[in-house]
Amino acid sequence: MKFRAERSEFADAITWALRSVGARATLPALSGVLLRLEGDELQLSSTDLELSGTLRLPVQVEQEGTALIPGRLLGDVVRTLPNAAVEAEVNGDVLQLTCGRASFALRLMPAEDFPALPQPAEDAAEATLKADVFATTVTQVGRAASTDEHRPALTGVHLASADGVLTAAATDSYRLAVRSVPWDAAVDAQALIPRRALDEGRRAAESLGADVHLLLEGSQATISLPDRRLTTRLLEGTFPEYQNLIPQTVERQLRVDRAALLETVKRVAVVGEANTSATPVTLQISADTVEVTAGSGEVGKAEEALPGQLDGEPLQIGFNPRYLADGLEVAGGEEVTLEFRDELKPAVLRPGAEPDEGGDFLYLLMPVRL
Repeated sequence: MKFRAERSEFADAITWALRSVGARATLPALSGVLLRLEGDELQLSSTDLELSGTLRLPVQVEQEGTALIPGRLLGDVVRTLPNAAVEAEVNGDVLQLTCGRASFALRLMPAEDFPALPQPAEDAAEATLKADVFATTVTQVGRAASTDEHRPALTGVHLASADGVLTAAATDSYRLAVRSVPWDAAVDAQALIPRRALDEGRRAAESLGADVHLLLEGSQATISLPDRRLTTRLLEGTFPEYQNLIPQTVERQLRVDRAALLETVKRVAVVGEANTSATPVTLQISADTVEVTAGSGEVGKAEEALPGQLDGEPLQIGFNPRYLADGLEVAGGEEVTLEFRDELKPAVLRPGAEPDEGGDFLYLLMPVRL
């Protein structure tokens, strides 16, 4: 194996491949990055058996071949390389990397120990999403996924395809995020995908600005872009039947500037956090004003008022400030609409603008008893 590559492109490719290298690999080969030279491309592969990634990088190929390199060591070396072309050559069981005046000899691992990576089936449900639509969907919905590994089904994002619409949903039992986007796959399919895999796909989509091909199968999902592909195992367990949680009737509706409410919640929450992170922020909502308060006499109290337009009776309701801020951050747009029934029922946050071809989003939030 022998090739020459641009330093920045090679470093970016290694950094991306390391995202699916096993952090606590049970098999030594899983800690490596597999380099394979074929034609005029260098293919980089890595896996931790849950998430697998493959990237193709155009390089100047002098001799084809395959090599398995310890991933973390390779990443550390590449980050230190000077700004010059990288030359790589395998001699026996050593990879010789030369960049400018720097030279490294890295011991190889047995390439035959690297597992075969999963491939998508030919009949997998597939559709194409624009990069910004995919990235926005993952950002908006993924924020509500749980981080509690004892409830694995809630740590992922549930995708369901039906009637030309792809619906993504995530919940940690305290909030629920749902986004629906047009989906051109003429099949019905469901998948519970780890949030980590979708986040990696989002980063790639944002970086490349390229369309995303999403393939859903019975036991795995694949996110494919022009130069790379991610395949992830699906999560086991049953995702909640969340549709029944979304209120069908609304008794109060508040329209308010999104950025103003977000900044206000963050400011007043500082006093509440000085006491306990569980201290809620309280929204005292009247016809044309939203008064946001937090804290108590024990540590301190903060309050701030901002304009809003309420349709319905006045209301006082409390929320976990971080959960409310999360919803406001990802909703987008200049205005948001908050829908209420009463101070004990879930509230629904929606972008103020009418849904467009990019999709429809809602964020349901459980109130805190005051």
